[in-house]
Amino acid sequence: MVRRVETMDAFLFLQDMLVLDQLVYAAGAAVVRGQSLAPVGLTVSSFSGDSIDELVPEWRALELRRPHAATAFQSCDLLLHWARYFTNERNELRVVAVREKGELVLVWPLAVEKTPFGRIAGWAGDPVGQYGDVVAAEGGARDAWIERAFAEIGNWSDVDFLCLRGVRADGAIAGWAARRAREIGPVLEAPAFDAASFADAATFVAARWPEAKRNEKRMKKLAALGDIHFEVLAPGERAAELVARGFAFKREWLASRGLYGRALIDRRTEDCLVALARDDTAASGITVSHLTVGGESAAVEIGFRRGGKHYAYMGTFSPAFAKQGPGHVATEFTIRDCIDRGLTEYDPLPPVADYKLSWSNASVSVRDYGVVLTWSGYAALAWMSIVRPAAKTLYEKLPLTLRRRLRKW
Repeated sequence: MVRRVETMDAFLFLQDMLVLDQLVYAAGAAVVRGQSLAPVGLTVSSFSGDSIDELVPEWRALELRRPHAATAFQSCDLLLHWARYFTNERNELRVVAVREKGELVLVWPLAVEKTPFGRIAGWAGDPVGQYGDVVAAEGGARDAWIERAFAEIGNWSDVDFLCLRGVRADGAIAGWAARRAREIGPVLEAPAFDAASFADAATFVAARWPEAKRNEKRMKKLAALGDIHFEVLAPGERAAELVARGFAFKREWLASRGLYGRALIDRRTEDCLVALARDDTAASGITVSHLTVGGESAAVEIGFRRGGKHYAYMGTFSPAFAKQGPGHVATEFTIRDCIDRGLTEYDPLPPVADYKLSWSNASVSVRDYGVVLTWSGYAALAWMSIVRPAAKTLYEKLPLTLRRRLRKW
């Protein structure tokens, strides 16, 4: 056993030192596959298909014990809904669970997908999930739990590449990923509104936030069209209807600009979130903000709340009110609601955009990482780090008329 551990450590040391780090690591992963590296007291298990149901009660209990672990996008109930719409013969939900002395201490939810570039394991929840992390209790042993879970993934002989997108610098897995994986793609910044200094919404209003001043003019224009009403809805039938309406607004806006939204083009994303918004028994944290003017929907925001944070997944507005800026107003009202409910952060999610920065006073870096596990994984590495970003950049530089035509294909 000691010699096997030393073998893995030697390959990882070479990975850190050599230019062809992933080449060396692929060899190391092949050597240790099928071997057990579990420290005393730790047990690890893999779950997939119907066997995941066995883990669900413990997973939910871990979330209750550690409400600040991971992000809203690793919620057990969110991922169970996601699996109903996105898993198929090519894409499988697979979860690694680590227990210490019999107690569940870490959950690593992954989707294993068959692609033209080999089988890739990435965060479960894509394209709904915007951040990736492990659900883990805090403590000095957390890195050991992550390392043990990774060794389990290394034993999956059908996986060629591990892709960890959207890792926040303050995430549980961030330190491990920086040491063990290869950074791929550009570093993004996730702007955020830190609300901890505001006792309540009235305090926030009194602070005269710059964008709030501009909203006063927007609200006057909207009020001239009808009475303004704002509400935040918990899951239920009405929330589901508003999620569907928000997607319709967003698709119309994207089409008018010839923009490509991967999550929006895939109708499963809408179907999944509509079902999640309808399910009032699931602890997913989904919320829907709704602004009306004269009784008509002017803006809809789909968000998730967990661990004292509000994750603003998607904001949309009706084309009928576009000139009056209802989306900005809905954002302010949502932030006020967050403060009144004791939430400490409003996160508009990366990438950076001017309208997000106008409501931000903090930020955190977000990185993508990858680990080649087999020789075949190099094709996936090339796709993720070179080809895919280049294709996206090329599309964004095309003329608007051509982008609109491509969207119809």
